[in-house]
Amino acid sequence: MSKMSPLLAIWISCFCTASNVVISKVATPYVTSALFLLSACFIASVVFRFVLGKTAWRRLFDKDVRWKALGMGTFGTALTMTVFMVALNYTTPVNSAIDNQFEIIYSLILSALILKERPTWKQIGGSLLILLGVILIVLQGGGYVQAKGDFMILGSLWMFQVSHIFAKKLPADLSAAQIAAARAFYAMPALVVLLVALYLIQGPFLFNATPVLWGTLLGSVVVNYVCGNTLWYHAIRNMDLSKATAIILSYPVITFVLSVLLKQDTISVSKLIGMVLAVGGAYIVTLSAKKQGANA
Repeated sequence: MSKMSPLLAIWISCFCTASNVVISKVATPYVTSALFLLSACFIASVVFRFVLGKTAWRRLFDKDVRWKALGMGTFGTALTMTVFMVALNYTTPVNSAIDNQFEIIYSLILSALILKERPTWKQIGGSLLILLGVILIVLQGGGYVQAKGDFMILGSLWMFQVSHIFAKKLPADLSAAQIAAARAFYAMPALVVLLVALYLIQGPFLFNATPVLWGTLLGSVVVNYVCGNTLWYHAIRNMDLSKATAIILSYPVITFVLSVLLKQDTISVSKLIGMVLAVGGAYIVTLSAKKQGANA
């Protein structure tokens, strides 16, 4: 893992992210979103405990790790992913993935203000192409219900960037696997609080224990929490956060292909044009990232 190019890591993580959107959509009719996420984080934590070993696992509870990890898990998984899964009840996987493209705005702003990472003109130009693709697809429209889901996602994206910043502030000796493990483990306290609040407001949770639910749960653990997150943190520890974010935001293309194959979405000219713009923008940012990735 430590020898893997950060550019390769971010593209594999991109595929994992795209796949997880489709997996989450399949799971939504069977389970309360926060309960699904809590279960996934618990299973992932158990997996990481065995993968990391006793010494590396215990490092996650040190004072210089736990509070930053709590912020990372709360904002990066517990809050944002709960909103994301709820929104999938109203919008499509492709639209939700395209909505996430707006994260680039938060990335550029927060990276400049907090991490002092200044975007290059090439990054800005590529990001503008990505945003054009986003706008084209979102403006296609799907009625009030779809708009409700889209705006839920758009309103929560800033929390992903807060999570990434917490991750960048973690001690340098932590491996990517330790950071991914910390994100899963420290998301659980906030998820428990969310579930208690939901129970008091809405009553019993939905948990239809079918093979489909168990399959999506295990799939999410392996694809997103173990592989995707580990590769993501390897990438952002070795390249600009704004560049890594811009690259991974091309994942709607993969989500689109998977969603069409699974009949979760349909093909349209506007979506295809939007995808081309998004991929073009991501490619431009990738070119600017290659030099840095090679030197990392």
